[in-house]
Amino acid sequence: MHLENEKNVITVVNSDITGSSFKNVRAEQVSIECANLTGITLNDVNLTSMTISDANLSDLAIDGAQWGGAQFKNIGFADKDQPEPELQERNPLQFTHCSLREGIFTNCDLSNVKLENCNISGLMINGMKIEELIKQHTSSK
Repeated sequence: MHLENEKNVITVVNSDITGSSFKNVRAEQVSIECANLTGITLNDVNLTSMTISDANLSDLAIDGAQWGGAQFKNIGFADKDQPEPELQERNPLQFTHCSLREGIFTNCDLSNVKLENCNISGLMINGMKIEELIKQHTSSK
């Protein structure tokens, strides 16, 4: 099927559209449920206010994106209440060249997190500035 310069509402149910492509498409308010989107590529797209729920995002790669106001909730591995340690060790979450400035992490498991070459000025842990915690630790030695 080929649609060009059309304005239609399309309903696709129990179908295989593998290999399909969409270019210069306006697809606001589209709903995708119970779909296998393995290997999907999105380039130069506006995902403002997009909602993803009950999804497997393993090996997801996001590059060159803006995320002001983005919210990540109940994110983990197979079971949000009991993550699989061996999976986390084999395939750790990675943030590279990202700005988490003014971000807030609440009730998150940050055990064994490594910060490498990061600006941590103003970083607060449970209301304490990291600079003060480091100073206390250094002076107690």
